[in-house]
Amino acid sequence: MKNTIAGYHPYLLVMILTVGVGYFIYRGRFEMKEKIANVCGWMLMLSLSISVISAFSDLVPVYWAGIPVWLASCFLLPSLKTTQKRQIFILLGVGLAGLLFGLLNHADFTYIFKAMEANQKVINMLIGVGFLKIFATENIRTQESLPKGKGALLRTLLGTHLFGAVLNMSSVIIVGDRLASQSRVTPLQGILLLRAFCICAFWSPFFAAMGLALLSSPGAQLSTLVLYGIPISIAGIAFSAWEITRQPDVRELHGYPIAIHSLWMPCLLAFIVIGMHEWQPQISVLTLVTLTAIIFTFIWLMTTHGIRGLFRFRQHIESGIAGSAGEVVLFAAAALLAAGVAATLSSLNIQLAPTHFGPMEASITVLILVGLAMTGMHPVTSVVLAGSLLSPSVSDPNLLGMTLLMGWSLGIGLSPFSGVQLSIQSRYEISAISLLKMNWRYAITMLFLCFALLWFYTFHTGGLIL
Repeated sequence: MKNTIAGYHPYLLVMILTVGVGYFIYRGRFEMKEKIANVCGWMLMLSLSISVISAFSDLVPVYWAGIPVWLASCFLLPSLKTTQKRQIFILLGVGLAGLLFGLLNHADFTYIFKAMEANQKVINMLIGVGFLKIFATENIRTQESLPKGKGALLRTLLGTHLFGAVLNMSSVIIVGDRLASQSRVTPLQGILLLRAFCICAFWSPFFAAMGLALLSSPGAQLSTLVLYGIPISIAGIAFSAWEITRQPDVRELHGYPIAIHSLWMPCLLAFIVIGMHEWQPQISVLTLVTLTAIIFTFIWLMTTHGIRGLFRFRQHIESGIAGSAGEVVLFAAAALLAAGVAATLSSLNIQLAPTHFGPMEASITVLILVGLAMTGMHPVTSVVLAGSLLSPSVSDPNLLGMTLLMGWSLGIGLSPFSGVQLSIQSRYEISAISLLKMNWRYAITMLFLCFALLWFYTFHTGGLIL
């Protein structure tokens, strides 16, 4: 029976998922309606529940948590923008072709289960963190006047960064919309929002970048990545602050009224996740982030709203989760791509990784990741590919993890095609050229600092080979 399950069950699941994806691609003209959003929300919550159960016990195989993700992706795919669909179709096509080719050439069946997992831990982390939007939106003071001047902008930079470290992209929209309500957002304010957000990817355990970096560099430690990520983040914030204060119109621009007392939430949650991981290192960081965000939101809702908090919690499941449709489908497609590439390389016995992965190779990888981002490739795709190709030759997974985080942060901050840049460009009518012109000094400085940190880390840990 065991051989039968291992030999045929995966093939049947792949065929079902392939037919399902193909059917909904064919029906791609319909728009996502309320019922579809509700169903997908509960499907993804089911995936989250199965993932948490599998993290604490052996009752359920971890790949079963990916099945609701794939089903939800079939429903969510037709509602995505054309540009998103195009990229996802490419990932699905290449991944499926690679997986089938590998299996036909006697690759291991475990690659099927890797594809079935659909990066569900990262997706569930995004879902969990999404609940924190409830806290953020209900604590906005829309009637409060906006402060002006250098100090206001610097407080906005730091505050948006700390909120963004937990709330992800939501922080950019919340702060940006508040600034836009006062007057048109200027390129300087736009670059402030961009930097505050993208620098979070260097260190935040609540960022998808950290989740994917930990998955793509098995054995990497959260504490080490955060420890080395914070200094480079401080450098990025400091350089951005220096650039902002040198602009001639800085005294006339509005900032966002972020109160110091409101920053307790992101700091508290970050300390909880890091502390719990040090106490129980066998539990995945992504699972800890997911549970921390959901439990915090639930307790806060019940404390402040009583029984009505349950309604608000359910409302987010049925409508708010579907707002992450693009990320959900993209991460699932990236899982299929990674499995397909790995299966093909394994079946052909091809080794593309360098014989040694040191600071020089890490620095070159950062440059390649940034270059791929500049062409429009999503960091999810490039990071997954880099991890699958490089991990066989990596002796220090922390070095690879730091490299992936640097490539992600600099890529989304510099590329005019990144999701955050496209949102700022379209939502606040800021041209890509304006952001690009304001970014060149930052690009050169941060690349140099990232290279220096990679060499320092390797030298400090005794891994430098001369």
